[in-house]
Amino acid sequence: KSIEKGKIGNIEYYQCIMSARDLVARTRPATEHFSKKDWEEMGPWGRNQREVSDRYLKQITPYLLRDKDRFFNSFIVLLDKKLCEFKSVGDQPADIAGNLKKVKEAVTDFTVKQNIEKIGFLTILDEKGMCILDGQHRMKAIRAALEDSPEKEKLRKILQNTNEEELLKSNNGVENDTYSVIFVAAESKVTERKLFTDINTYAKPIGKKELVMLSETNGFYKIAQKMAREKKPFHSDLYYMDSTALPDKAAAITTLHHMSVMVEKICQANDMAWNKQVKQSQAELDKGYALCTNVLGEFFSKIDAYKFAISKFAPGEKPTYISGLRNKQDSKKWGLLFKPLPQLALLNAILLLTGENGGDLDKRQIFNTINDIDWSYDKGSQFQNMVITPEANILTGSKIHDRLMYMICFWILGEKKFIKVIGQKEFDTLNSDYQEVNITDDNLPKYKKK
Repeated sequence: KSIEKGKIGNIEYYQCIMSARDLVARTRPATEHFSKKDWEEMGPWGRNQREVSDRYLKQITPYLLRDKDRFFNSFIVLLDKKLCEFKSVGDQPADIAGNLKKVKEAVTDFTVKQNIEKIGFLTILDEKGMCILDGQHRMKAIRAALEDSPEKEKLRKILQNTNEEELLKSNNGVENDTYSVIFVAAESKVTERKLFTDINTYAKPIGKKELVMLSETNGFYKIAQKMAREKKPFHSDLYYMDSTALPDKAAAITTLHHMSVMVEKICQANDMAWNKQVKQSQAELDKGYALCTNVLGEFFSKIDAYKFAISKFAPGEKPTYISGLRNKQDSKKWGLLFKPLPQLALLNAILLLTGENGGDLDKRQIFNTINDIDWSYDKGSQFQNMVITPEANILTGSKIHDRLMYMICFWILGEKKFIKVIGQKEFDTLNSDYQEVNITDDNLPKYKKK
């Protein structure tokens, strides 16, 4: 193959293009290359990489089969230096005016002469299958798209669950794909193991923060991105973009990540439970955007805490006052409302109460009660042990989210309506939790007012 040679430190590498079929025929996963002894000597990375997860069937192969605008990073493949030979173009013989010379001796352009030694041809004699150091899940996904194998039936069941079985009718042009491949030359088994652990240690996958900002596939992310660009339901400077967590001192109402979760909950509550790996039509995205801007516009304008924070904002100025509103001891008693988990629990409670089975309460009653609740969370608050620790730190997790959501519903509805609308089981669980964490026989009391 025509190839370009490079070097990083002491490690030589070669880069080329390989067809999809050539790649899957000539390579194998690290799990099939390294011995048990190798894995043990590589420590945690060996244990982590011993088994190839089924992620390649659940996510990567469907991506290949459904998306024409697909792209992968370079595959990194281990190369045994004893089984390969590189010959540069510059060393190849050429007939120059009747004289046989090396190509590099005939080149006069200085720039070309400097680089011609790095371009050439690599002959590889490894017939067992070269080890993939980075990209083994992608390789197996390509193989599943191209070849009939036991994995094909597993893939069929996965696609049946997403109503995409028709994707198996073709490989979507995967057989014509070509991939960038980097061959890394190792002198010994010790170097092989070090390369494998180094690549897995220092490679940084894209995180949730970047995904929500850049994704072109996830429909919920796309709506959140547009909302931020269009300054909905508030100015984009009131979004926190630096991470998926919201620090106490953040001059922002919520994170872009949590706004995307709100978008997802609203869409799902309105029969738009999209597959996050499948691009939605523009019509569906527009429908979701209109719905979410309406629901969230109401949410952030009818709750006094958010209404105040938005009204006080001046474009061009950093809204540092919001961190004060988040303070557990702030006099306005809105602290929890500027924390992500309570925001999500509150939105989900409203969605539950305004849905088809939400009872006969109108929205004005719901928002009036929300604005009447004391949301401060200092020691001794009504949220202690249920949502916050005795040290006034907020608990996390889906169980805490659901507990707070039902607490809010209970405070808005009252006992009789809660049992009628939400259910006896949820009422019993809520009180059981309250009695357990507070060591009491009493039921959850009515809310404390501001």
